[in-house]
Amino acid sequence: MKPESRSSHWRRTAAEGAAIIISILLAFWIDAWWEDRQQTQSDIAHLQGVLKEFQFHKVLLAEAMESHRTTVDTGYELFALLEAEQSPEQRTRIVEAINLMLNFYRINAPFGSLQTAISSGAIARMTDVGLASEIASWPTTIDDLLEEQDNAGATIILEHYARLGQKISLHEVYALRFANPTGRGTAGVIDEVANIKAPESHLTVDYKDIYDDHEIRNGFLLIMMFGQAALGEATLADQKLEGLTERLEQCVKLGRC
Repeated sequence: MKPESRSSHWRRTAAEGAAIIISILLAFWIDAWWEDRQQTQSDIAHLQGVLKEFQFHKVLLAEAMESHRTTVDTGYELFALLEAEQSPEQRTRIVEAINLMLNFYRINAPFGSLQTAISSGAIARMTDVGLASEIASWPTTIDDLLEEQDNAGATIILEHYARLGQKISLHEVYALRFANPTGRGTAGVIDEVANIKAPESHLTVDYKDIYDDHEIRNGFLLIMMFGQAALGEATLADQKLEGLTERLEQCVKLGRC
């Protein structure tokens, strides 16, 4: 057997070296691919959580829009009832209407999944930068709605309750609230709360008195205006969330966002 030539030896050595380098690079590529795949799966899982949270927000916004429409409609009904002769049935409905007007809706939207997705970097790693920006700014839209609702709530509690309390006994109204604790703003999900029966009262109320009080009438009109403004904010938020949820749902389904 002829001894191996120097050129053949170097060719074989170069081939072996190239094979080793390629093997190392391939191992690095496979490792990087696997890590990227794991990261992508983790990010998609976070975004699925955000999507589920947004779908719950849709339920809350539907509840908000219905509640704010009810506030406005109840205002019209209350004024009509106060102007008419008060039968026992009408009196009962007046108490219910006042209770509804004073129980102004406040949304209680959770953001746990979104905060986790942001802190994990899942939002920052999205290739659809526009969608990522909209998702990250969604809490600001809810804050705009909350501002309308909180302004209404503060006005009702600090001003309107005080005026009504000076004019009439609110015992019947409070009795309804005690007997029917609500979870408005949480899509009906509330903690276990024992219904409380209001104490008896000998006081009688002529609700005609509040119809003739212009400050109280103005207060109810203001609540209606807050309801109208909050309905507008909730409607705009719902429209924005509709498009946002649709786009997020599509990219999550494809496994690439």
